[in-house]
Amino acid sequence: MAWTKEKILTNIEKLMRSKFSEPREAFDYFDEDNDGNLTKIDFKKMLKEADVSLLIRGLVAEFMMQSFDTNKNGLVSWEEFQEAIKVSGIKK
Repeated sequence: MAWTKEKILTNIEKLMRSKFSEPREAFDYFDEDNDGNLTKIDFKKMLKEADVSLLIRGLVAEFMMQSFDTNKNGLVSWEEFQEAIKVSGIKK
């Protein structure tokens, strides 16, 4: 089966629903260094847990960084993450 944007978002949503009760819980879990930001490495971990294929994980993580990082500082803050969830269609 092809990895479409919809399939990736569906897998991420399933991960969020099964493991976390709130989006903030997910953000804090993947923010391993607790600096209040997500990095590309954090997104790769999220994608791995969402069973996204290793072959495309790096590309998808890069796309997520570029899409979510609205101030272009190379990090995704909690505010940027919240906005990305709203725009992506992932439900709380």
